[in-house]
Amino acid sequence: MQVFGARAYVLVPKELRRKLDSHSDSGRFVGYDTSSKGYRIYLDSGRISVASDVIFVEEGKKTLELGLERTLMTTQEQTLRIALLCMDLTRELKVHQAATHAESGNKPRFWKVPPHAMVAIAEEPATMEEALQSSQAAEWTQAMDEEMESFRSNNTWTLERAPGIVTPIPVKWVFKIKKDANGSIERYKARLVAKGFRQREGVDYDEVFAPVSKHATLRALLAVVASRDMQLHHLDIKTAFLNGELEEDVWVEQPAGYQEGEPGMACHLNRALYGLRQAPRAWHLKLKEELAAMGFTTCDADAALFVRKGDKGNTYLLIYVDDILIASDTEREVESVKAAIKQVFDARDLGEASFFLGMIIERDRANRSIKLTQARMTANIVNKYGLSDAKPRSLPLDPALRLMQGEGERLDASTAESYAQLVGSLLYLSVCTRPDIAQAVGALSKFMASPTTIHWQAALGIIRYLAGTAQYALNFGGGDSTLEGYCDADYAGDLDTRRSTTGYVFILNGGAISWCSKRQPTDFAESVGAIKIHADNQSALKLMRNPVLSMHSKHIDVVYHFARERVARKEVKFVYAKTENMLADMLTKPVARAKLIYCCNGIGVS
Repeated sequence: MQVFGARAYVLVPKELRRKLDSHSDSGRFVGYDTSSKGYRIYLDSGRISVASDVIFVEEGKKTLELGLERTLMTTQEQTLRIALLCMDLTRELKVHQAATHAESGNKPRFWKVPPHAMVAIAEEPATMEEALQSSQAAEWTQAMDEEMESFRSNNTWTLERAPGIVTPIPVKWVFKIKKDANGSIERYKARLVAKGFRQREGVDYDEVFAPVSKHATLRALLAVVASRDMQLHHLDIKTAFLNGELEEDVWVEQPAGYQEGEPGMACHLNRALYGLRQAPRAWHLKLKEELAAMGFTTCDADAALFVRKGDKGNTYLLIYVDDILIASDTEREVESVKAAIKQVFDARDLGEASFFLGMIIERDRANRSIKLTQARMTANIVNKYGLSDAKPRSLPLDPALRLMQGEGERLDASTAESYAQLVGSLLYLSVCTRPDIAQAVGALSKFMASPTTIHWQAALGIIRYLAGTAQYALNFGGGDSTLEGYCDADYAGDLDTRRSTTGYVFILNGGAISWCSKRQPTDFAESVGAIKIHADNQSALKLMRNPVLSMHSKHIDVVYHFARERVARKEVKFVYAKTENMLADMLTKPVARAKLIYCCNGIGVS
């Protein structure tokens, strides 16, 4: 029997946290759950958690009176961390065994926790108190001091007494360990962020939209860079959001550990602060203004791509928040742009681009080729689910497998959350560098609300496929400089809705720059509405060339006739592709091994 209000630590399943996140959520015991064998814990975050993996800590009178959330690392806390780690590992092994033996019906066995599991794990602290009590206290203190110095140098705020009608927005410290392309610790980063959810629309902020570059734009730029052997460099803007200028009157609380002045003093913001809803927009507008002064204009297709035309070629800037890729024909032009940006913003020069948005960029200048890969992330996913030693699969999904709603035993809440996280991780891979799994991930994503054991096994099958293809990359180089597209659709392939799946892929310089696998929003008869570009539908091709309307084509909206106009201008050419040569086939349905290899080779995935 537990005491009401007792301090409790709830295990956070490994699937629901990042590698260095806290292993537990702290709270207070408030009762037993009536519908399950679990405890009801009121977490410090303000929500109720029902869990069975809970550790209770007895507190002395002094601790209760003081309401301490954390003390120095005592023997009791060390024991708690070890217990949570053991609980986590035991749970992980049970899940792994359950997945391994699900098909044969064997019950999961209990594994002994290996001795090396007791080794302490370095974590990113969740609070300032945790940071100062960790073994990296000196590094975190230096990171916070650097952040405060950035505020002073940017004149981010003025310390004033807040008016009586103003409630300053709370702030908090966020800590992050930045790593390089090899996974080694690069630096410790502390960021002071405002709790923007406390802001009121129309009072503290108005417009908030700010663009970031599309992944397709990045890949298209890399294809051009490889083809023309351009220079490609990387800049990182330090404390980028602090450069944004606010249009609203915003007050925030003083940061913990750095309070100054008398009680009631608050920070009257002169510039944007991380966490504010309008901060991304303010930064983008400031950056756009400065780049315009340097002669750059935005691209019509992507507002985060800037171009400056010159006599000796164009210079491109690809912006993703505070990361900037610079592409130009000459190194002199690159250095000129760097110098101009550094005059306005505090920027770190990362040299030639090798790591961007979690993707590794490998160049072979002699052969004018570029590889874009997420091998490290792929390996992390495979290892996370304990399948690094499993027999690899040759296909993401078996063509004979028919996935439907409700087929199989429904997963429990914990495993369902793991399923959602797994599909989310696979989805990021599929939109960045792995079009070969796009159709499979799309097929599994529709079961997020109520996944079953069959769906779970199918998801693990994709991981086994990744285990054998972890080194796959998108390759640009040696291909045609003409943009080429393939589009295809299956026919009513979704067994639940009988809707068709459309797939397309566009290729530039030998590699895919844009692709999609998507169920059609409405039901189509097999007619001309689904297919464009390289197509295996003769009716669609005839309609593009001749404005002949029929009862079967009136559903096509006027916007689709944009394609016909481009054909008339000879800007686009539509060509018939035989089914066996259709590279978008793998984006519409599961295909056989030979066809998958053919499609991958055709779009630069190898």
